[in-house]
Amino acid sequence: MKKSDWKIKTVLAMFGFCAVTLHAGELDRLVNELVEKGVLDAGKAQEILTLTEQEMRTEMNAGKSAAIPKWIQNMGLKGDFRFRNQWEVAEDDTVSRMRQRIRFRLNGEAAVTQGFKVGFGLASGSSDARSTNQTLENEFATKTIMLDYAYGHYTLPKYGALMLGKFYNNTGIWAPTDYMWDGDITLEGLAGLFNYKKFFINTGFYILDEAGKVEDVIADNPRMLVLQPGAVLSKEDKYSLKVAAAYYHFNNVKDYSFDNTTKTNSYNTSGGNKYLALGYNNFNLAVDAAVYEIIFPYIGVSFEMNQNLDAESDTANSGMAFGVAFGVKKISDKGQWQVKYIYRKLEKDAWLDFLPDSDTYSGKTDIKGSKISLQYGLSKNVTLGVNYFMNENLSGTIKPENLIQTDIQFKF
Repeated sequence: MKKSDWKIKTVLAMFGFCAVTLHAGELDRLVNELVEKGVLDAGKAQEILTLTEQEMRTEMNAGKSAAIPKWIQNMGLKGDFRFRNQWEVAEDDTVSRMRQRIRFRLNGEAAVTQGFKVGFGLASGSSDARSTNQTLENEFATKTIMLDYAYGHYTLPKYGALMLGKFYNNTGIWAPTDYMWDGDITLEGLAGLFNYKKFFINTGFYILDEAGKVEDVIADNPRMLVLQPGAVLSKEDKYSLKVAAAYYHFNNVKDYSFDNTTKTNSYNTSGGNKYLALGYNNFNLAVDAAVYEIIFPYIGVSFEMNQNLDAESDTANSGMAFGVAFGVKKISDKGQWQVKYIYRKLEKDAWLDFLPDSDTYSGKTDIKGSKISLQYGLSKNVTLGVNYFMNENLSGTIKPENLIQTDIQFKF
């Protein structure tokens, strides 16, 4: 054994013995003192610090570190803060406003026992399922923090997972665009996520509302059942292709009045309330394809189409979206960038009007238009983004709307 290797192993053994009481800064100071006294040279000192850090990280990931409480080792936390400037105007000047808005999210995940974990998220916002933004207003009034999601998760050996509680819609249902699903929506119910080799099936049973009593009779809750089979083909750093077909079966939504509707579906009016005139059972086809390191690090194309099978063929019952993106797939460092364009068309009764992206014509159906996005990495985990929306309604008096959002987002 070389003398230098003997020194490293001796010092590592000493650090391993006392790591339960030393903080990272104290370890650095101890190594520096050994360098100053000639016990170690600078290169070996850095090697020791790196090896010690790796060993402690491995112990923490395995939940075996004696220096840190076990509940901390079993939990991971992450989050983000976003500041947004938003300007919107209608062509006929009926709506014109400038707002500054903030969003804060804190997400956690904790291991319970082998195969079981719990996830949770807190976010700024309100009871609005499609927004975690808080507008800066009301003379510096404090802002509310809500339970964004909370779920239990069980990993099925080799073949997928089961989830129950409240979780992000893109966890239980895959969608390459947001024309049907606003990205802030968190589903409520149960999901089964299964996979085998290149194939997957997403299933779910979700509660839309608690109906209570109707004329002293306990009513059935409106709910949504989802079946989404699909496949993934990919070659690392070359290409990827993901295809899925989804069937959405909505129970007890016809003749029901939802609280957060934008009132752009077909409705019947009774006693001052609006009740859905149609049922909703939808077919959706989604495709996402990408190539890598051809002109740009990433070029992606996405397509979705949707049809409400319960609406008559001569009614406005379909929708589609097409998108293209290039740059990097996901911004994570300084100087990285991405440009994305999405065109969408969502007819009046193609989809329930409390689910689409809320930034696109206030989340209504019966619309068409485009969105252009640019994101740029200012630094590691700090991103500047600009979104430009150009949309208009499909029927009645056409009222175009333009909206510009400028975001700066910090991830931690």
